[in-house]
Formats: sequence, structure tokens, C-alpha cells
Amino acid sequence: MLARRSSSPRIAASAMEQTELKNKDEEYVKMLKQQSTDITGLIKGMRDQYHMLRQNYEKQLEDIEGAFEKERSDLMRKNKDEIDELFERRRQMEETEFLERRQERERDFQQQIEDLRTHNADDYNKCKIALEKGIQELEQHLEKMNSTYTLNKEKLEYNLQVLSERNKEHTAIQSSYKNRLNKLRETLNNLMTRYQTLDAKYKSENINLTEEYKRLTKQFKDLQEKCHHFEQADEKKFREVWEMNEEEVRVLRDKVLKADRLLHEQQLGHEWIQPKQEQLDAELETFSESGTTTGKSTAIESAEMGQSVSGKFTSTKVKKVLDLVKEETQFLLDIKVREQIQGLPAEQKDVVQIDAILRYINVESQEDVDLLVTTFYNGQDEDDEALMVEADDVLNLLKEFIQEKENQRSADVVPDKKKKARTQQLGSESEAEKKARVRREERKFWEKKGHVIPDMNFRVWRALDVALRRYYSLLQVRSKAIDSAVNMQKQNEELKQLLDQYLGSKVNEELQVPPTHVIRVVGGAS
Repeated sequence: MLARRSSSPRIAASAMEQTELKNKDEEYVKMLKQQSTDITGLIKGMRDQYHMLRQNYEKQLEDIEGAFEKERSDLMRKNKDEIDELFERRRQMEETEFLERRQERERDFQQQIEDLRTHNADDYNKCKIALEKGIQELEQHLEKMNSTYTLNKEKLEYNLQVLSERNKEHTAIQSSYKNRLNKLRETLNNLMTRYQTLDAKYKSENINLTEEYKRLTKQFKDLQEKCHHFEQADEKKFREVWEMNEEEVRVLRDKVLKADRLLHEQQLGHEWIQPKQEQLDAELETFSESGTTTGKSTAIESAEMGQSVSGKFTSTKVKKVLDLVKEETQFLLDIKVREQIQGLPAEQKDVVQIDAILRYINVESQEDVDLLVTTFYNGQDEDDEALMVEADDVLNLLKEFIQEKENQRSADVVPDKKKKARTQQLGSESEAEKKARVRREERKFWEKKGHVIPDMNFRVWRALDVALRRYYSLLQVRSKAIDSAVNMQKQNEELKQLLDQYLGSKVNEELQVPPTHVIRVVGGAS
């Protein structure tokens, strides 16, 4: 009986603890449900605020558009009223003021005509009197001139006698001049002998100098060919580097346009307007007219330059053209050249004549020689060596050559039409100015490639960046709230596991009233 009394308080205490633990579990479950409900309500409130803000913005936009439409209609009605008023005022002026002014001008013109008639009649009378007076003065002048002519006749007879005396004196002087002329002829013979001696000496020197000139000319041509070869090699390397950089720019441009399209379509939800592909490619293809275009005109120009160094026509064609020009343009040779070629061998004489004639028609390089031969062989086959040109047509062909060279001087003839038009506008410029212009255009070209996206899109990007930063901060706050909820769930799970460990421990079997028994009792009672 005593043992039962002592165990009953323990059972009651265990029951109270079990009840309190159960209440705590229920409160904890309710708190979790309440937190889940709060988070759901918070998300719903955020969505409602977003939709409400969007509706307010759409309403404000519609109000602004309506205000603009109203202001436009008011302005159009006001302008129409002003135009109608101006037309009405013009009609009234045409009916009243313009008609009165015209009648007044007609009256003034009639009065001016009458005044002119009166004035012209007076001028006619005055002119008639003046002319009659002039006739009288001319008659008096005639009488005076007759007397003057008579006096001049007597003076001329006197002068004739004086001239006869002088003629006798001049005859004596002429005989003395003849003696002096004989002495001068002897002096001239001596000078001619000395001239012939010096001429033979200078001719030998001229032959030596001609040989030296030919040798230097050959060396210069060899050096020029090497120079053109290195220029072509440098130009080829430059074009390879240029094309590599250009391809890299194209790839970067495509990446930037793709990023712009993704931002407009995915982030902003707007329609993306793609730049015209033809315009972008044209900016890359048409850059510089001085040989720095994208790998096309420069290669053609370098190939033509390398071909023109050695000449694109055979020596037979060139010789026929030069011989024909030499025969039909002998009149161009001046006295100095004619004196220089006297006494020279036939070959040297031809060289001097052709050099002088080419200098007169402004042939300065191998390109000019090729252009001259092209002009004379125009219309003939390339394999035809015969020159089908009449002697009478030589001067006309030379005029065509000079005109064509002037055209080439103002514009380089290349396949690119944009390059040709640009070169015609530039005209003649020095080599240093040309290089500086090319560098400026290259720098401008690469700067232009760095501005594929318009400034308006950059402003949109910046606004989008600000909005995304705000949205990111909001997501971070939400992430922290979700992490705290997840941590609380983890703590709840840990508490459950700990409670299960306590209830399943072997120590509870040693107790007189195990916790599991109390839980079963409380559960049965409930």
C-alpha cells in the first residue's frame, strides 16, 4: 500500500511532463505552420506590389500619351485658325490696297511720260544749236590746216637737201666699216679652229659620260626592282596582320551584338532592332583610298606596281613606238639638242633624240612608257607585234596620252570605285601628307569599330544594370530569409532526433516509469 502511494506521485509527474512536452511539440508545429504562412503571404504581397506598380506605370504612360495627343490637336487647331486668318487678310489686301496702289502708280507713270517728252524737246533744240556752232568752228579749222600744210611742204624740201649731204658722209663711213668687217672675219676663222679642237675634246668626254650614265641607270633600275620587291613583301605582311585584326574585330562585334540582343529580348522583353549587316560590312570593306582597304585594292595595286617595274610590253613594241614618235616629232627638238647630236654615232644620236622627246611629252617612269605603248597599240591583240598606226595620227595619239596621264595624276585608276572617287577629290598631295592622312584614317577606322552599339543602348544597359542590382539585393534579402527558415527546419529535425535518442536509450529501461510508458499512457488517456 505504501509502495503504491509512493509511485503515484511519480506517475503524475511523468504525466505532467509528457503533457507539457506534447504541448511544446504542438506549439512548435503551429509556429512552423505560422512561419510558412507568413513567408507565403510575404511572397504574395511582393507579387501584388509588383503587379500594382506595373499597372500604375501603364496608367501613367497612357495619361502622358493622352496629354500629348490633346496638346497636338490643340496646336493643330490653333495653327489652322492662324492660317485661315492670314489668307483672309491677304484677300482683303488684294481687293482694296493693291488695286489702289496700282492706280496710283499708273497716274505717276503718265506724269513722268509727259515730263520726259517736254525735257527731250528742250534737249533737241539745244543739241541742234550746238551742232550748227560746231560746223562753223570746223570750217575755221580747215582754213587753218591749209596754211599749216603749206608751211610743212617748205620744211620738207629743206630737209631733203640736208639728207643728201648726210648721204655723202655715210658713204665714207661705210667704206671704213667694210675694212673692219674683214678684220673680224679673220678673228672668226681663228675662233672656229679653236672651237673644233674643243668640240672633239668634249665629244670624247660626252661618250664617256654616256657610258657612265647607262651603267648608273641600270644600277638604278635594279635598285628600284629590289625596292618594289621589299615594298610588296612589307605590304603583304601588313595585309595579313590587318586581316587578322579585322577578323578579331568581327568576332568581338558579333559577341557585342549578341549580348545586346540577349539583354533586349530576355532581360527587357523588348524587340531588338539588328543593325543592317550591309552597313557594318561596308564600314569594314570601304576604309582608305590610299592602299589600306581590306585586302583587295592594295594587293591589286601592288601587283600592278611590280609588273610595271620591268614593263608589261616587249622591247620590240616599245622600240617601234619610240621610233615612230621620234620620226614624227623632230620639230620638238630645240637648237641645243640639234647641236648636241651633230657628229655623234647613229645609236647615241637616237638615244639623245628619244630622251629629249620623252622629256618634252613628260614621260618620267616605266608606267608612263607602258601607258604610251598602250595608247599606240589600243584595239590590237596582245600577240600582234605590228604597229597599225598611220604617221598622221601620231600627234593625236600623243594628245590622248597626255590627257590620260593628267587624268591618272588626279585620280589613281583602281578597281574600287569608292577609292577612285575619293582620290579625285583629294587631288595632288605630297607623300608625307598622304602617309599622315592614311594614319589618321586607320585610327578613325579602328575607333569606329569600337562604337558598334549606339549610345542609346549603352544608356539602356546602365539603367538595366541599376535595376538588376536592386533586384539582386532584394533576392539576397529573400535568400537570407529562406536560409533562416531552412536553419529552423534543421534545428527542428535535430531536436526530433535528440528526443528519439533520449526515448530509445537503454537507461530508460532501468527506470521504474520509462518515458515511453508515460507517452503510451498519456496517448491512451487522450
